[in-house]
Amino acid sequence: MIGYLALCDLHWKITKVIRSIPVSLAEPGQDAREIFADREVLDRLLEQDTEQMVSARRQLRGKEHLSVFVTVKPVREQVLLSVYDMENADWLPRMAELQLSALDELASLGTGPYGESYFEIQKVNNRLINSQRALAKANVLLKETLEEMHRAENTIEILKRDPVTNLLTEKIFYERAQVMLEENPGQAFDIIAVDIERFKIINDAFGTAAGNQLLSDLSVCLLDIRVDEKSLFARIRADLFAVLVPREEGVYGRLEHSLNCFLKNYPLPMRLTVKIGVYQIEERDIPVERMCDRAFIAAGSIKGMYAEKIVFYNNAMREKMLFEQKILDTMVEALEQGQFQIHLQPKVRVNTEEVVGAEALVRWEHPELGLLSPADFLPVFERNGFIYSLDLYVWHKVCSAMQRWRQMGGADIPVAVNVSRMDIYHGDLPSLFTELVKDYGLEPKNLHLEITESAYISDSRQLLLVVEQLRKTGFVVEMDDFGSGYSSLNMLSELPVDVLKLDLKFLRTGTDAGRRHRIMQAVIDLAHTLHLLVIAEGVETKEESLLLEEMGCQYAQGYYYGRPVPENEFEKRFLHLECQKKEY
Repeated sequence: MIGYLALCDLHWKITKVIRSIPVSLAEPGQDAREIFADREVLDRLLEQDTEQMVSARRQLRGKEHLSVFVTVKPVREQVLLSVYDMENADWLPRMAELQLSALDELASLGTGPYGESYFEIQKVNNRLINSQRALAKANVLLKETLEEMHRAENTIEILKRDPVTNLLTEKIFYERAQVMLEENPGQAFDIIAVDIERFKIINDAFGTAAGNQLLSDLSVCLLDIRVDEKSLFARIRADLFAVLVPREEGVYGRLEHSLNCFLKNYPLPMRLTVKIGVYQIEERDIPVERMCDRAFIAAGSIKGMYAEKIVFYNNAMREKMLFEQKILDTMVEALEQGQFQIHLQPKVRVNTEEVVGAEALVRWEHPELGLLSPADFLPVFERNGFIYSLDLYVWHKVCSAMQRWRQMGGADIPVAVNVSRMDIYHGDLPSLFTELVKDYGLEPKNLHLEITESAYISDSRQLLLVVEQLRKTGFVVEMDDFGSGYSSLNMLSELPVDVLKLDLKFLRTGTDAGRRHRIMQAVIDLAHTLHLLVIAEGVETKEESLLLEEMGCQYAQGYYYGRPVPENEFEKRFLHLECQKKEY
C-alpha cells in the first residue's frame, strides 16, 4: 500500500507531511516533484484546474514499474498533494484513515467538512472504493489464472518425465544438462551412462511388466548417487540411462557398491549385468547429445566382459568412433565405386588336400584407410543395416565369378557366402537366392550359405523358417562358428543345416589339450551321426591337419592350405587342379 498526504507551497516545496505510508516517501523541505519519474506532472495537473481537485496515474521515480494515483487540490496559498495505491482489500481501512487525516487538515486550514473540499474528498473516496472493487475482481481473476497455470505446469512436468521411471526424458535431459553446464562454468561434471545387458531377453522371458519393474527399480537405485541439486537423471531409451553429476571423489565407488547390492538381491531368476560408461566432460562446446554418446560408447566397449563393470571414455575410444564415422560417411560411395573386393579361401579334403570348394570373404580397399578387414567394418554395417546391401553385392560378385569359370570350361566348385542375421529379415530370402542362381545359370548346390550361430540366438523361429525353405530349394546351408555361443546343442536339434564349421582355435586355448581333443572328437562324431559334414577352420600346421584326419574330419580350410586371395589369384593357383570338380 502507498498512502501519502502532504501540503506544499505553490513551488512544490513540501511544508508539512500529514501522513506517509511507507515512511520517507518525501520529507518537509523537499521538492515534491522529485517523487515522480515525470517532474512536470504536478505542474500540468495544477494547470488543468486551479480550483478543483485533479487526479492522474503516474510512475514513481526510481520505480518505473510502480504506477500510483496522484491528486492535487489548491487550498488557499498551498496545494494538498495525495499519492496513493492499493493492491489488497485489507488495506482499505488504512486508506480511509488517510482520507480522514486529509479532512482534519483541511478543516484546520479553514475549510469546513461541509464545504466544497469535503465533496471533492468524497469523490476521491468514491474513486478509491470503485478502484478497490475493480481490484478485488481482478484479484479473483488473477487467482483463477494462476491456478490454471499451475495445473498446466503440472501437466507439462508430467510430459517431461518418463512414465516408467519418472526420470527425465531424453530431450529434457539434454536441455537441462546444457543449462546446468552453462550456469556452472567453474564446476567439473561427469556424464554416466548405464546399460542393462541382454535386457531384451528379460522382456521376452519374463514379460514387459517385469522389464518395466526392473527399469523402475534401477532408476531408484541410481538416485542414491545424487550429489546435490545439480544432479540430473534420465532414461534415454529402452534400457539406457544417463546421469549428470558434479565430479566428486568416491561417487563411482558408491555407484558400483549400490549397483552390486541391487543386482545381487534382485528377484529375477537370471544373472543381471549392468555396464557403466563415464565421460568426464572436458569439451563443453560440444552438444550434450555427443557427450552422452561418448559415455555410451564407453559402456558398450565392455559389453560381454564379465569382470569389467565400469570404464571411462578415452582417446582410443574417440579414435575408434572417428574411424567408424569415416566408414559410415564413405560406405555408399565405396559400394558404388567397387572398392569392396572379393577374396576366396580354398576348402580342401583333409586326406588329399584337394580343393573342393571355397569361402568368399570381403575386403575393403579404402582410398584413405587402406585395406580393411571385415572385422573393421562388418560390425558397423550390421548395426546400421548396410550389411544387406554389401551382402547382396558379394552374392552377385560370387555368382558372376562362378558363371565365368563355367564359361571358361573351368571348375564347378561350390562357393560359400555369408548370410548375416540381419539379412534374414529382408523380404523373401529363399526366392531371392533362387532368382540369383537362375540369372547366372547356376545350380542352388553351387552356392553354399553360411549362417552364424548368433543368428539363431537372435531369432531362432525366423531363422528356422528361412533355412527350411532354402534347403527345400536345394541350397546347402553351413553353420559357421558352431560352439561359440550358448545354445549350440539346442540349435543342432532344431536347425536343419548341412554342414558344421568348427574353429580350430578351440584346441589352442586352455591348458588341458587332451580334454579339448576329446570334446572336438565328440562333436565330429555327433555330426557324423546326424549325417552332417564337418569343416574345420583355422588350420595352420601340418600337425593340425594330421590330427583332423585322425579324428575323422574330412574337410578343412586355413592358412596351411591357402590364405584368402583375390579372385584372379585364386583362379591361377587353385582352379587348374585335377580334383577341382569334386564336390563335398
